Amino acid sequence: MKFGFLNTASAPILADFGGSGLKLLQVSHGNTPSITAAAFIPTPDALRASSAEERFAHFALELPKALKQGKFAGTRVVVAPFSSHMLVQHYQVAPADGEALRASVVAQVAMQLQCDPFGLVVRTVDVCETAREGQPRVEVIAMAMSREDVMNYINLFKAVKLSVVGIHSEIAAMMHAFDHIHRRIEDSAVTTMYVDIGWSGTKVAIAHGADLAFAKWIALGGRHFDQCLAQAWGVSPMIASTRRLADGFMPQRHAVAMRSCPTQSDDFGGMAMLRAAMHAQEREQSSNGHPGMAVATDRRDGSSAPALGAEITPSNNTVAAAALREEIDSLSDDLSMCIRYHTSLFPNRPLDRVVFLGGEARGVGLCQQLAAALRLPAKAGDPLARILTNAPAPAGLPDSGLSHPGWAVVCGLASAPNDL
Repeated sequence: MKFGFLNTASAPILADFGGSGLKLLQVSHGNTPSITAAAFIPTPDALRASSAEERFAHFALELPKALKQGKFAGTRVVVAPFSSHMLVQHYQVAPADGEALRASVVAQVAMQLQCDPFGLVVRTVDVCETAREGQPRVEVIAMAMSREDVMNYINLFKAVKLSVVGIHSEIAAMMHAFDHIHRRIEDSAVTTMYVDIGWSGTKVAIAHGADLAFAKWIALGGRHFDQCLAQAWGVSPMIASTRRLADGFMPQRHAVAMRSCPTQSDDFGGMAMLRAAMHAQEREQSSNGHPGMAVATDRRDGSSAPALGAEITPSNNTVAAAALREEIDSLSDDLSMCIRYHTSLFPNRPLDRVVFLGGEARGVGLCQQLAAALRLPAKAGDPLARILTNAPAPAGLPDSGLSHPGWAVVCGLASAPNDL
């Protein structure tokens, strides 16, 4: 069953609660959407390592001002909650029909979380038929959230006179960001691994065309890289982040506009100086070319596919990479395990490509390291690129002329069901 926007004057406000901050976006209807409003509420450094509840309280204070300054319209909102509020897990259950199969999955989720099944909101994705110990099973992906957490988001937006009409996992939203490039039946033959590397962790999805076949959240992201470098270099994590992006982990340029990207977070100290240096490097690269980068091709018509971004050439040549060798190896091992699990389910569906997303994907060096380890054709994704070609971006979008791989989840919410 397909869902779409309700026929109302204003499209929903899209809200992605991430580790680095709260991203807000509003996108116009139609086949050529454009951004009508955008805002970003950064998480203060002092709260980055705090609980989701403390960060939630911070956003509750800042949200009214952001909505007013961003000139958001309408009363509906679609939400991607914190990763810590959403369980994403594969289960193998006995074959059953409809609600019986779903009830079996909910029972397993409740048993794992040791909670009342009636206290959960669970969405399921049927993946394939398989077997375990000679017995037939159905592979199912469950995305579960407590009803208490759901109500916290509903009450947050109710306080600013907004109504939550959809709540979706970050992985599901990330997948929706690429719906527009998987419209033909033939597109289902393409197997893509999406790797969204955020500040607090990494989201992984493997898709057959637009259909989800594997999903996992890995507790390894930008904060772990910065903590490692801070210890190795004897500096603060904030300074380590700045140096990490400057040392060969330079942000990649926009695949269409061919501009450089921002650093990991706008609230890190020294960002203005680093950003100016990056813009200077971009001007030089614009005249001399950029080795190792090529525009991705849309297999349907041979034209450029902005959302898939630029091709990434594997490399191992940075100082930061040497210091982060253990962390990069750990993440690449986790990603390889994801691939092996998918292969066990679909032995005849090898991966065709990997698309890197998330705030940490702005550092091309990190993506190069992982691409080298995975030995797969790699792209630097930017779902907002397609939308930004249709109209100028509003003032609330940070560095609106640059690449925004970290906005994949909130961008995908624009195509997610409004079915709460």
